[in-house]
Amino acid sequence: MLGVEFEGEVLYRCWKCGRIFSRREVEAFEARGELGEGFAFIRCPACGSKIIIKIRREGYKLVRAE
Repeated sequence: MLGVEFEGEVLYRCWKCGRIFSRREVEAFEARGELGEGFAFIRCPACGSKIIIKIRREGYKLVRAE
C-alpha cells in the first residue's frame, strides 16, 4: 500500500473497481488463515477486493516560501 495523509484525511482507492473511500468506509481484517502469518489487509466495501492503496485527495495545498 502506498499513500500519504492530506489535510488530516486519508483516502483509499480500490485497484479493481477504482472507487475512492475514506478511512471510516473501509474495513480492515486479518488474513491469518490465508497467509499463515498475521498480515492485515484492507478490503474494498464495494467489490470485496483485498488490494487497496492510499491516495492523496486532489486539490490545493498551502505551502510557505522561506
